[in-house]
Amino acid sequence: MPIKNLTRKTTIAKEFRTAKSSMEKAVGFMFSEPKTALVMAFEKEKNISLHMFFVFGTIDVLFLDRNMKVVELKREFRPFTAYTSGKKAKYAVELPKGSIKKSSTRTGDKLALISISTEKSRAEKKITIK
Repeated sequence: MPIKNLTRKTTIAKEFRTAKSSMEKAVGFMFSEPKTALVMAFEKEKNISLHMFFVFGTIDVLFLDRNMKVVELKREFRPFTAYTSGKKAKYAVELPKGSIKKSSTRTGDKLALISISTEKSRAEKKITIK
């Protein structure tokens, strides 16, 4: 389930997990070393506040609007700090440190989050671009 930068034709992350509930969003990478991407979706675009309390590694964060366009970047978000996006966003994508630089991602780039799911009642795979 990769995260692709469509503008630069690069892969930002080979896989990601989603934080759907308020509790999953609050916990995020707490008590762990960030190794995969974490995508948080919010009901509407807003200034998103994040914290790094009890997170044991530095991360990069992308803030995306409802059209999956990067509206803000936060490189090297350090443990035991907090940050609020200066731009309104619908999605926050937490990434391992250095992901923004490796993928050459910039503000204004268009992304695709591709997830593959299988329905239990059918043996076919569905590809959803969110």
